[in-house]
Amino acid sequence: MFKLANLQQISTLPISQTLQEQVEAILTEPFHDETETQQAWDELQCELWFLTSISDLTADGVDATDIELLERALTYTEFEDELEPDMVLTLSIVEDSGKGIYLLMPKTLLTELRQHFSIDNE
Repeated sequence: MFKLANLQQISTLPISQTLQEQVEAILTEPFHDETETQQAWDELQCELWFLTSISDLTADGVDATDIELLERALTYTEFEDELEPDMVLTLSIVEDSGKGIYLLMPKTLLTELRQHFSIDNE
């Protein structure tokens, strides 16, 4: 699992250039530009999490708080966008402070994770 709090780090993700551009466009859409987006992210402590498989949940550096936030993000999804074939980007507000977590993952993994946490998405 990759966790990013800085938009500049999107280029470090192991994803295609096309997918990077799609993600950046969605993340910056509500704002005027990348700088304004980053300011909002800093203020609200937003993050982008990139997951590739359910085994990411047991990887080094993933603690109980991450798992709890992930479950909350999967339960309280504000929006879900389908991207490049078989990828999905979701946004969830996970804390009263307004902290948002964007989840980027294969669409099949989203289904697996919802089943893993027994989350009814509709």
